[in-house]
Amino acid sequence: MKLSARVVPAAALSVAERELWDGLQATNHDLATAFLSHRYVTAAASVFPHVRVCILERSGQPVGFFPFQFRHSWHRPLGWGERVGGELSDYFGVIAPPGLGLSPGRLLKLAGLTSLAFTHLPQSQLSRGLAGEQPEKGLRIVIGGNYWQDLRQRDKRFVVDTERRERKLADAKGPLRFVFHDTGLDQLIAAKRAQYDRTGVGDPLADSKAVRFLAKLAKISHPSCQGVLSTLMAGDHWVASHFGLRHGDTLHYWFPVYNPEFQPFSPGRLLVKAIIQCEAGIRLIDRGAGDTPAKRDFANDEHVLTRGLWQTPSARALACRVGLAVKWRLAHSP
Repeated sequence: MKLSARVVPAAALSVAERELWDGLQATNHDLATAFLSHRYVTAAASVFPHVRVCILERSGQPVGFFPFQFRHSWHRPLGWGERVGGELSDYFGVIAPPGLGLSPGRLLKLAGLTSLAFTHLPQSQLSRGLAGEQPEKGLRIVIGGNYWQDLRQRDKRFVVDTERRERKLADAKGPLRFVFHDTGLDQLIAAKRAQYDRTGVGDPLADSKAVRFLAKLAKISHPSCQGVLSTLMAGDHWVASHFGLRHGDTLHYWFPVYNPEFQPFSPGRLLVKAIIQCEAGIRLIDRGAGDTPAKRDFANDEHVLTRGLWQTPSARALACRVGLAVKWRLAHSP
């Protein structure tokens, strides 16, 4: 039976449609991420005004969902879409069972788009007919019952050094104390922005809408999407914090920040160790896209994410490609 679609604001999803969305995530392991939850999409829509959901239907019944957004109001009449949350999203894709017979061109037509720029498309979306380019490795930490012992056997030097730094920090500043689900998002954001400023890295939190979005996510407490702020202290001294999203037993490692005064103790590394060992029901820590030494330290699994630009053959789509090319050149010019 041929697919059809309706495009609606996120707030217009019915209770039955939200339940179907939850069910699709529960029964398709590769969709088990907070960034593909309708709660994440709804939170984004409460801050960013141009979020939409394409409801995929067969015989008038919903079978899947494709969330997207227009970055600017003038992108909407041009049909230029992007992933929900923009740079504040670690996953993108269709929430649907495999085998619907989709393709990028078909999906664009159903959603009423002429082009869609994206990153963070998991390779598993191939089973839904969707593919990107420029594959990028993503690292994960799969936590089993003997994870720390296995890591010690695999990299004894790293484990011994980490435990030594932990002891030295406790001796210098006081006993270590870790809180998995803490408060203090404003302080974390201020510290993270100061870190961006120190390191000269672009600040995604400079936009007040991004800060409001994180605040919305921090208030969500549902198994499919829960904001989690964790804090590591040494005595009365703040060592490091992290704000991420949890889906079931998966924690997306998203916004970590540490006290630069404690850099000799590798506070970021100690924070990850504390999360691994905190017994909060986390079985997988997703470190996002990119392969860096810091991410590789604890990782024991990897997957592939892709990016791309899907287009329909139209003048508006060509204009989008030209605009993105100019933006890329400006971003990478000396």
